Amino acid sequence: MGTCSVGQRACQMQKIWQIWLWVVLVLCVTVPYLSVQGRDRTRTQRPAAKVFTTAEMVYQLSPFDLVAVSVYGQEDLQCEQLISDKGVLSMPLLGAVPVGGLTVAEAESLVARMLVQQEYLRNPVVNISIREFAPKIVTVLGEVEKPGAVAIPPGRNGIPLLVAVAGAGGFTGTAKLSQVCVTRASRDASTHQKDILDAGKLVNSIESGHSTSVIVHPDDIVFVPKRVF
Repeated sequence: MGTCSVGQRACQMQKIWQIWLWVVLVLCVTVPYLSVQGRDRTRTQRPAAKVFTTAEMVYQLSPFDLVAVSVYGQEDLQCEQLISDKGVLSMPLLGAVPVGGLTVAEAESLVARMLVQQEYLRNPVVNISIREFAPKIVTVLGEVEKPGAVAIPPGRNGIPLLVAVAGAGGFTGTAKLSQVCVTRASRDASTHQKDILDAGKLVNSIESGHSTSVIVHPDDIVFVPKRVF
């Protein structure tokens, strides 16, 4: 009986050791896995650093841009010319094509659609490239250090208001930032739109890390009034 009892205890110990061995093995596998998962969750939940940038604007074709148009396999349809002051491109066979205000991709689609609609081609492949951008300016007047014209970089349809002011040397010490007037350009002189903007809030938004931008466009006029003490 004693021998049997010793044998039973040995069996029990062996089972206990087997259980502990399995526990150790499980821990060796799961602990590193949970550690990695924890780091991944930490990275996922950590708020990303805020990057405040002006929304990217896709360039829109404008009057006096110099463009080249080609249609694959159709040399007689190739042309290179300035877009007219009314935003029109004159093409062989098609005549006047209104491309002003369209992106390059939109203008390509329009030309291809017109070729199909007028039954010149079934599946035209149209390519439009900009050879030269028309010069564009914004005029900044009033309480800025260097009043006058500020150039808009080639390939852009506008610039942030504060960038335009910076191009004019920045605000003077007597500028009334809360009443900056932007007169929007229009082909119809009777429908000019005027926006009264608080440039001080725009400056504060940059300093606080919550940047907001107001875009001014070609031929807009920015007027910064003088502060009355």
